[in-house]
Amino acid sequence: MLPQGLPRPLRGLRRVVVGVDFSLQAEFALARALRLPLAQGASLGVLHVSPPLDGHTGPDGTVAGERCLRRSVAFACRRLRQRPDVDVREEPHMGDAPRVAAEVTKAQGTELLVVGRPFAKYPALPLPDTSVLMRLAREVDTSVLVVATHPGRVYHRPLVAVSFSRESRRALELTMRLCPASTPIEVLHVVDTREEEAALRREDAPLDRWLRLRQERENAARVELWRFLAPYRETGRELGIRVRTGDPGEGILEEALERDADLLTLGMSSARSRSALMERVLGHSRCDVLVSRHVTPAAALPDGEGPPGPVAHD
Repeated sequence: MLPQGLPRPLRGLRRVVVGVDFSLQAEFALARALRLPLAQGASLGVLHVSPPLDGHTGPDGTVAGERCLRRSVAFACRRLRQRPDVDVREEPHMGDAPRVAAEVTKAQGTELLVVGRPFAKYPALPLPDTSVLMRLAREVDTSVLVVATHPGRVYHRPLVAVSFSRESRRALELTMRLCPASTPIEVLHVVDTREEEAALRREDAPLDRWLRLRQERENAARVELWRFLAPYRETGRELGIRVRTGDPGEGILEEALERDADLLTLGMSSARSRSALMERVLGHSRCDVLVSRHVTPAAALPDGEGPPGPVAHD
């Protein structure tokens, strides 16, 4: 249940960091960050991590990273000229970008790291496992918003994948914070029926058994999802229920594509750095992806039980 007083989803963000490398994708990320709901007295850090030879001893004509960073900060200040309470800071660093980003966000207690996604190649290819973006999603111990498209407006077609876990609640609440109160949010649960379907396939089962399996699992998931969303409906938020069966990663991507979602949210535990589901969705999604992270206290886990996994499957 939501706490008494001001609901968490209605609070603005207080500590945001934007990672920039002065590419077009980084400009998209900075523009999206400037459209986010920032709280009174919020801080917005513009982070650039350069290798040792980033324009300092490079070829003639190379512009030093600090100068480009200063221009990005000046742009942000102009856009936020009506918000003098927001503190916009330069964050120049050297070293390995994912490692430095993890250190900076942890030291500052950052709520959200915003980065740009490299343009997808056609035919669409997944991001390599060693890419900076994939490493950021794995190594940074805070929520990460990956911006793939030009932010022409605030998010208006968000989709949140849930599994009824604590991480799912945090993911939904963070999405509600990023979207206007009038924006409907579609909430998706994918029932993982791969094992049952494989057993039916081995038995060469008739079609009616396949249909009965999917119908029973979908009906049970709808009831559980309705209960899961009940506290949020009390706040007056419009929340849609979406249920699929089959492969979670495939179901999430298909739902996002069919609904033309502009934001796709997954919840992850900070205690678990790698997730095949998260990496698959992040590598193939055509819209912005929000990887919501929430630290699960070790004391809350039963003895011998590991941290929960990603939120989109049973």
